[in-house]
Amino acid sequence: MKLKTLTDLNIYDEFVKNSPYNHYMKTSCWAKSKKDYTPIYLGFFKDEIMIGTALALKKSSISPYLYIPLGMCIDYTDTADLRKSLNLLKEFAKKEKVGFLKIDPNVIRVSRDIDGRQTDEINNEHITQIFIEEGFIHKGYGYAYNGSYTNRYTLIVDLSLSIDELKSNYSKARISAINRHKIIGVSTRLGTVEDIPYLMEFEKELSSTQGFKPHSYTFFKEIFNNFNDNARLYVTEVDLNKMIAGISDELNSKKYAKDLEARLSKEKELETAKALLQTSGSLLVIAAGLFLYYGEKSWDLYTYNRKTCNFIKPTDNLHYFAMNDLKNLGVKYYDMCGFSGSTDKKDPYYGLYSYKKSFNPSFIEMIGEFDYIINPLYYKTDKILKKGINKLRRKINSFIFKKN
Repeated sequence: MKLKTLTDLNIYDEFVKNSPYNHYMKTSCWAKSKKDYTPIYLGFFKDEIMIGTALALKKSSISPYLYIPLGMCIDYTDTADLRKSLNLLKEFAKKEKVGFLKIDPNVIRVSRDIDGRQTDEINNEHITQIFIEEGFIHKGYGYAYNGSYTNRYTLIVDLSLSIDELKSNYSKARISAINRHKIIGVSTRLGTVEDIPYLMEFEKELSSTQGFKPHSYTFFKEIFNNFNDNARLYVTEVDLNKMIAGISDELNSKKYAKDLEARLSKEKELETAKALLQTSGSLLVIAAGLFLYYGEKSWDLYTYNRKTCNFIKPTDNLHYFAMNDLKNLGVKYYDMCGFSGSTDKKDPYYGLYSYKKSFNPSFIEMIGEFDYIINPLYYKTDKILKKGINKLRRKINSFIFKKN
């Protein structure tokens, strides 16, 4: 096996697109957005035939390193080729004079049911062992938010079913919300670059409660432009006149005659809708989401909603529309992009897991992060710097952006 630097990005991206280990973070489109890194596109060859690829992002700093985001696109079931590819990457990293090489493959560790219990279908822990035998340090099978470069856990919806079957597998709360949206005038459309400000507005609302730095217009536009036809911006709106009429009809019917609590809730919704109509006009954008798709996979990068309209459940409509749209584009795997990995109700991020779970996804756990150390001093310096910088950044962002 030989390792070669690739200059034809069309060939490189086409291989990634058709690989079962395809991921948007392995594409040249994503690499272009990583301004702090120098991308190097690599191909693994046997008998002059390319059998794998890797995106190597080189960071030049006090402690330079190479990062292979989400690992290589290679046949991980061929253990001989896997070992050869790892050794070629180690030699390449040494020639690049970096302190260490980091790889976090999007290879499933073990199969689990939706509640996190291990099942018998998949076990790839032997691949972890191969990395260790080849001199890599494994970060371990820990909690998702442990400082890793990417999240080990995600939830993925299988889009191979019909859209009606997909919807029937949602939780009752999701189905009820989507059905009611027809009555109260909620709908989702495909957006354009002109709709990015909505995404920014809703992200800023969330940042004010959680204390993170919201992204700029340039950031979102660059992703949108780099991925071009492979980026989708979804915008969910409510027709407030239709909402007022719909709720009024519900209240005038006998639907809530025996449920005073529900009736009071709907009366409150009606008053909110009337107030919004006065301040915002008849058509109000209430959610937005930026998605990427590549080959048979899609990823929900950023989805936010207007907090004053949480009661409408706008992201339910957005996800339902997005699944239908992406399914029509040939997508089979709808990645809802990350959660803590914990299904414990006491987990601080349980709400995120619980919401995504309601769309009937599969629980996915990856094998994690591996480091091959070339220069121990560089490696130790990088860990110290990152820990200190990230801690300081969190404090600053919380102080600037979080509103108490």
